[in-house]
Amino acid sequence: MLRSKTRRPVAAKTAAGMIGAGILLGAVPAIASLTAVAKPVTYTCTPASAVGTANTYKMQMDLSGPLTPTPSATVVVTWKAGQPAMPPNLVAPVPIAAGDRIVIEADAALSGPLPTTTSIQSVLATATPGVVPVNGTLPPLPTVLVTVVPTATGVITVRPDAFSISQETGTGTGTETVIYDCLVANQAEATTAALLVTVKPTGATTGTPSATPTSSTTTGTPTPTPTETTPEPTVTITQTKTASPRKSGHVAETPGGGASTGGGGDAGPDARMFVLGGTAMIVAAGIGGLMLRRRTATRG
Repeated sequence: MLRSKTRRPVAAKTAAGMIGAGILLGAVPAIASLTAVAKPVTYTCTPASAVGTANTYKMQMDLSGPLTPTPSATVVVTWKAGQPAMPPNLVAPVPIAAGDRIVIEADAALSGPLPTTTSIQSVLATATPGVVPVNGTLPPLPTVLVTVVPTATGVITVRPDAFSISQETGTGTGTETVIYDCLVANQAEATTAALLVTVKPTGATTGTPSATPTSSTTTGTPTPTPTETTPEPTVTITQTKTASPRKSGHVAETPGGGASTGGGGDAGPDARMFVLGGTAMIVAAGIGGLMLRRRTATRG
């Protein structure tokens, strides 16, 4: 439905913005787990002032949240509306001065294991964009946070719904003026852009890569890895030794200048003694025989 042009007091908006900021500071680790890709959703946006007419814009809706929360754990989902990828873009129907604040109030359609099975949650966020002239492109809209607490396991669906953009001027309570009211023009696109958050039992896998599985062998003792071995070849070294000829009684060396004359020349001193002794005995026997013969003849 179209949002009312009459807004709640600025003080209430400021308090809600402070609560949203507190949630943001405490929930950053929870929302860093899952980042979704922005998806186009067609909205019909009507300027709250008399300037301009309603127009359709294909906003880039980016919803992200934790990967696998558990029951009773706080789940924080970011809700961000980006300018269309192609013209037309949202422009400022009125000038925005330095120090002015842009406030976005966004609705999120919730369903799943929650205290209320289906509901619409409105959240606020504020930013100070700086000076923007009339018909100047609006700067990036602030990101809002949707906080839910699942009551059981299951799938929570967070679907983008209507939103409004306001301008706050001055200090303190200031003055707030709605500059755009935007409604979903294509529900099928909004359903496609919805974020699905799976709530798992406590202690279940949370999406963090598990450690590499290890072997069931005794911890600390490395298991030797069998390797293929090639038997070493047996090297046989064969040595051939030629036997030396045995010594014989023959002359092993031929004296220079003549043929072999027997072993007399190399017999050595012991052999000569036998030869000389034998010769002396023969000579002595011959002389003795001659002397005996001579005596016998003399007697006769």
